[in-house]
Amino acid sequence: MNEERVILSERPEDLKKAVEWGREQQKKIMNEKNEWLADVLMEKMTPLILKRKTLK
Repeated sequence: MNEERVILSERPEDLKKAVEWGREQQKKIMNEKNEWLADVLMEKMTPLILKRKTLK
């Protein structure tokens, strides 16, 4: 796999800010994916759970 790297700045404080921003974006994306997955699972599983309760 060919990876391309771009130097945003030579200054360490700018690089630190860029890394922190990247980490925040990663957390945001993961939270959105987790919320989406939870919603999909609830949508699929709720009818099964309710059906199972009525059978008992």
